[in-house]
Amino acid sequence: MSAQEEDINLIYALRGIQVLIGAGVGLESAMTHISMGGYGRISSDFSKAMSGVHSGQRLEDELRRLITRAKSDDYRRLLNSMLNNVTSNTDILASLEQQASRAEENRTDRLKRYIEDLSVLPEKALILGFLAPLILGLLAITPFLLGSLEGVPGVTIPPASTMMFMFHGGLLATVVLLVMMLIGAKAKEPGV
Repeated sequence: MSAQEEDINLIYALRGIQVLIGAGVGLESAMTHISMGGYGRISSDFSKAMSGVHSGQRLEDELRRLITRAKSDDYRRLLNSMLNNVTSNTDILASLEQQASRAEENRTDRLKRYIEDLSVLPEKALILGFLAPLILGLLAITPFLLGSLEGVPGVTIPPASTMMFMFHGGLLATVVLLVMMLIGAKAKEPGV
């Protein structure tokens, strides 16, 4: 499991726990509610933790287990706050509010960086998609345009079949480059 999987629903889970605890629900009940919700990896982690609690494990031991498996710093911070609340009875509401604000800022920053990275993609795709066929097309008709220079000393004109092969290969390479640009843009997606 990656940190991105944990971060996808983290803000929603943070806000959900914050609302529940603010309404007077205990941490264990809030975790049970989140484990039944649609919070992705966080729901499945909390479900496993609550299963352990119902089978006789201590909540703090289950939280420690989750902390060791967490990949995301924000998720680990949430779990540490929950553990501190269980062991030391700290004010978890203030901590959750602060963490949710920080997670929202991180998400906004990642999204801005992603948008900035993608801002040049349409121009590159347009230039490549327009200029490559134009230049390759001109090269393909070169033997026909310069055919009258065939007998001039020092001038070598490639055969039309070679130029057409280069034309088709160039178009294929252009399509491959465009697909690679799209795949690269998808790979950079921040998952927010």
